[in-house]
Amino acid sequence: MRLLGVDVGGTKMHILIVDELGNVIVFEEGPGANYQGVGVEKAYQTLKRLIEKALKSASLSLDELDAAFFGVAGADFEYENRIVRSILERLGLKRYAFDNDGRIALRSGTFDDVGIMISCGTGGINYACDGKRMERIGGFSSFFGERLGSYIIAGKVASAIVRAKDGRSENTVMVEMFESQIASKIEDIMHYEYEGDYEKMRDYAVLLIRTLYSAARDHDFVALKILCEIVDEVVRIVEAFRKKLNFTPPIKLVLEGSFFKNADPILLNMICSALGRDYRLIVPKHPPVVGAVLLASELVGCSFTDRAIEKLIGFWGDQT
Repeated sequence: MRLLGVDVGGTKMHILIVDELGNVIVFEEGPGANYQGVGVEKAYQTLKRLIEKALKSASLSLDELDAAFFGVAGADFEYENRIVRSILERLGLKRYAFDNDGRIALRSGTFDDVGIMISCGTGGINYACDGKRMERIGGFSSFFGERLGSYIIAGKVASAIVRAKDGRSENTVMVEMFESQIASKIEDIMHYEYEGDYEKMRDYAVLLIRTLYSAARDHDFVALKILCEIVDEVVRIVEAFRKKLNFTPPIKLVLEGSFFKNADPILLNMICSALGRDYRLIVPKHPPVVGAVLLASELVGCSFTDRAIEKLIGFWGDQT
């Protein structure tokens, strides 16, 4: 059996082909193909090209794939789903399904869908399931209530630096830390944001988040305050899910996305401290696309054994 999983993000895409024993046949990374960012036609062409590349590497044809599952950023409501469906229909797959990328992250992190998944990558999204019902919270934009996401958090750091410099907020060592890294003033990079140079701003966002952690380790008040805001949002999301679903402790709490995967232990320890002993914190080493192949297997009426899952995630040096 050959199963295809695809994680379609805004900034990057992961493609995974595996067999039912958990052997990784191909794992590829390519540019993002979220139609909301690149347009419908470019999204289709990018998907088609990368899938064809993966199939060639695996010495497989499209017809030899037994099933495929796509986790698609931006597949939020029926309006978006119609567009995503129209793109995927053109790929010529014989058996496939799709859902939001947060859905595959929940399966990838829990393996059985039971638990809470909070993702903080380019943006943020949250899923949870108690074994009977599944719920989603957020996954939109800061305009519509999101407070997690690397770009949002980097913006908090940049704001704190600018406000400290002009006297509107407390002093912070992040001013000197960040400006020494870029060998310039923070004001000199503002035009990249105004001009919509998102590639450049992503690079600065990484530096801003590193600055946040460095300052927090130095016990900087403003940096610690920002981390407290992140912890507070995580706790709020967890509590919101607890009101909707029925869980029996210990509850798996999966922290997914580039921000959490690269988080300093100080933040993870703060989250554990705030939530208490009812939770088992999981920060997967393996990517969410693993969840896509697990869901693809269900389309053909089979499921991975524990041994197969162990072998699969071992490809990334992870374990259950």
